[in-house]
Amino acid sequence: MPTAFFRFRPGNWPRRIILTAWIGLSAGGGFPEPFLAEEDSWALRWRNQYTDGLIREDVLDFEKISDFKSLSLTLELLRKRVGSPLSYSSIARDLEIAPNTVKKYIQIFEALYIVFRLTPFTDNIARSLLKEPKLYFYDTGMVLGDEGIKFENLAALSLAKEAAAAEDIRGIRSTLHYLKTKDGREVDFCYVENGAIRFLAETKLSDANISKNLAYFTEKYGAPGVQIVKNLKRERTQGPVALRRADGFLRELF
Repeated sequence: MPTAFFRFRPGNWPRRIILTAWIGLSAGGGFPEPFLAEEDSWALRWRNQYTDGLIREDVLDFEKISDFKSLSLTLELLRKRVGSPLSYSSIARDLEIAPNTVKKYIQIFEALYIVFRLTPFTDNIARSLLKEPKLYFYDTGMVLGDEGIKFENLAALSLAKEAAAAEDIRGIRSTLHYLKTKDGREVDFCYVENGAIRFLAETKLSDANISKNLAYFTEKYGAPGVQIVKNLKRERTQGPVALRRADGFLRELF
């Protein structure tokens, strides 16, 4: 299964064109203005105006919020905490507001398709919902962080899109999670179909060595794994884990 599932299927576009577009999407997001901007400063100004308008128009039209400042600061904090376990209490302490208020704000952001959450995978659904989720943005340009975090958000968005398409088009119940043990072992993504793990995925910028945690979880769950690497010279397979170039793997998804 791993060999067949992760085999390389080249597209019709030259790879250099795909890489250029893919890098722009990862850094600036999918909106045409920042994506096509020739100067970073122009894209940053557009992003600031967009974020402000998002709060003042979309969010406040969706639900009346009296504390505009705390709502705006919550969004700014979330932009800096992409890919990290999300603690409502921690954010609440930073902003000096109630944890339930933070939770309410995030639920509004989710309802407006600004952010989405990934919960840890477990066979016990109730336990999964109680554990800290991770948060990602639908617009990759909203992420405030280094290249690795922006890349992880892009991969999360692509895999979440794959899960949604699998359910909408093929009728297969599909969800995206992450894996973490009490002793700190963790894998970025766990793709589940009909309650069973289909594959595990880890993102790296340029590491060509198979992740020890990814190898551990593939053996533990008997599922194939893929290490999605942004800058990779040569693809290869080692046991159940495939080392894949990000631009090739992600464009094979729906």
